[in-house]
Amino acid sequence: MDDTRKVALAGIELLERELIVRDFVTILNEGETHELLPFLAENVKYKPSPRQEVSGRNAVTEMIRSIRDTFEEWQTSLITVAVSGERVLAEQVLRMRLPARDAADIYGFASFRLDGFRISEWHQVHS
Repeated sequence: MDDTRKVALAGIELLERELIVRDFVTILNEGETHELLPFLAENVKYKPSPRQEVSGRNAVTEMIRSIRDTFEEWQTSLITVAVSGERVLAEQVLRMRLPARDAADIYGFASFRLDGFRISEWHQVHS
């Protein structure tokens, strides 16, 4: 395989990883919780804060369901996305609103590690 073809294939793989994360966030915002399952590895690890880690696809989707039940509004907007190898890094804004409260925008970063076409690690940092 010539060098041009190798570079093109590597670029396509990076774009695929970015698109998987973008699609995941779209469904996170607009879809049903069960629609997230195909995006997550069976043994996915989600770290929403330095003190908490949730392991396993069902536990992660259950946590998402709980967050959706708690907040009247919970939306993730991606600002900037970068891909490096198997990692997709995203600058993001979380818009959250509790019932009978004003919405709050929380800036942060997320890191997604993909194994194949599934998210195996998802970390978040908020400012």
